[in-house]
Amino acid sequence: MRATNWGIIGPGNIARTFANDLQLISAPQPVKAVLGHHADTTEQFAEEFDVMGCYTDLDKFLEHDNLQAVYIASPHPQHFDQALACLEKKVAVLCEKPMTINAGQTRMLVAMANRKNTFLMEGMWIRFLPSIKLVLSLIQQGRIGNVISVRASMGFKAPCDPSNRYFDPAQGGGSLLDLGIYPVFLACLLMGRPDDVKAVGTLTSQGVDEYCSMSFHYSSGQHAVLESTLLDQPDLPAEITGEKGTIRILNPWFEKTKGIELNQLEEGNTIYPCEWEGHGLQFEAEEVIHCLQQNKIESEHLSHAFSLEVMEVMDEIRRQVNVTYDMYE
Repeated sequence: MRATNWGIIGPGNIARTFANDLQLISAPQPVKAVLGHHADTTEQFAEEFDVMGCYTDLDKFLEHDNLQAVYIASPHPQHFDQALACLEKKVAVLCEKPMTINAGQTRMLVAMANRKNTFLMEGMWIRFLPSIKLVLSLIQQGRIGNVISVRASMGFKAPCDPSNRYFDPAQGGGSLLDLGIYPVFLACLLMGRPDDVKAVGTLTSQGVDEYCSMSFHYSSGQHAVLESTLLDQPDLPAEITGEKGTIRILNPWFEKTKGIELNQLEEGNTIYPCEWEGHGLQFEAEEVIHCLQQNKIESEHLSHAFSLEVMEVMDEIRRQVNVTYDMYE
């Protein structure tokens, strides 16, 4: 693992977690520059993490000497313009999920990454967690046979405030983009792109989804039942059913799970505890560093095509639920 000079865009809570987790990587990962919307919060972040470059202007941020990779942790409607600007300057990009508001924006970022021969990866961090890697390994070993179905939900009791970003269309509000992308990702990771998508939702007066229910169907007979909500916080595992058993990723399945439960029809139950240092964002950062060492512009474990596929499915769900972001479409 080599030392890498990072820049961070969006000095909020998730960026703080990322900066802390960078310190868990064996080689030094200095944060050389930070870009924020407000000078006071940006300066506070810079002081907290000993960052020399402190900016509120994107162009000046990108002029900072020897930035090798940028982590974008701003609100997701800002991702596209910021990632595009980084790629144009040939600075590698790790962009928080969802990488863009829609598939059209994703296609443009991928095209720019290819044109500039510059690394781009969506920050779907759970793809690189030891828990998800264990699930994939158990499936690849044939421990539950062929996967038949996936059931997963993610919810958060959002503040009852119409001005909150979760309910603001201008900020990409709604349960799907913030939360629903996790169960959609899991289903696509394990079973691929669905052949048929059915979705219903409950919209707020501002036209964003506070609840979304999704059903995926595959020509193979596989299926997925997924949901996202801003109305409550369900304490449910993600469940993967196969021909010979079931894998449950215990809640919170989308971060540091309590463990993986393997239930084999002929061999009974096995619990695999899960534990790692930090929150877990260091694992996606390590993937970026590894790809940069190999002069790659995408990760084979979280490819451009996969991120685009997930966003196309998300677009279809929004279409059926009737959620649009007119300023970004």
